[in-house]
Amino acid sequence: MLRESLLPGIPVEDLWGIGKASAARLAAAGIGTVGQLRDMAPRYARQMLTVVGERMVLELNGVSCLPLESVAPQRKGIAVTRSFGRSIVRFPEMREAVAAYATRAAEKLRRHRVAAVQGYVFMHTNKFNGDPFRHVGKALSFLEATDDTHELVTAAIGAAAAAWQDGFRYAKAGLVLTELMPIETAQKSLLVGFDREKRAALMGALDSLNQRYGRGTLFPAAAGVKRDWQTKFERRSPRYTTQWQELPVVRG
Repeated sequence: MLRESLLPGIPVEDLWGIGKASAARLAAAGIGTVGQLRDMAPRYARQMLTVVGERMVLELNGVSCLPLESVAPQRKGIAVTRSFGRSIVRFPEMREAVAAYATRAAEKLRRHRVAAVQGYVFMHTNKFNGDPFRHVGKALSFLEATDDTHELVTAAIGAAAAAWQDGFRYAKAGLVLTELMPIETAQKSLLVGFDREKRAALMGALDSLNQRYGRGTLFPAAAGVKRDWQTKFERRSPRYTTQWQELPVVRG
């Protein structure tokens, strides 16, 4: 076979997964080519290069150990969580924060073409600043799997209201969505009181405008406008690889 004739001439360090340290250990054992590695006993390869080395030897001998995935694995959950720029002590501000997180979570759902069946809203105080520690959350669920911003915002605000208790300084909150499924195969419910197709078109227009003019161009009013509770980013490192406006400018 062509493969059998080529392997003895390939240096072992050219094999993907063999670094300098592994190549040195193999060289000390008299193994300098991929062909010689193929002829190693799998158990000996495991002792020298851990289970990765054993799999290499087996794969070189035609034994599949890590089958390729023809379809990318489906996301199991989506989470949007943030620490606040300052403590939140009033529910209207927490309502804004949770609505903003639900809006972002809905965007992620639609981008990945999945829908959520249930989720969880949580909030907690900062136990390191002397406040009494409180961590509380409430579950939320839907009549049918959804990626609709309005549904998510309404459900998240309701869960946050049920979990809220005055007298605490909340430092962080979040929304976690679980039981995700492809939107195309989501089971429909006869009890949903709106036209799903029209709402899907509305969400598509919302995403299109935000992609064209920038995230946050359009958003639910419940998410607030000022949002002075948001996480502060004054000390964040420049995002040279993702933000054009943060690239360094050289001036003569």
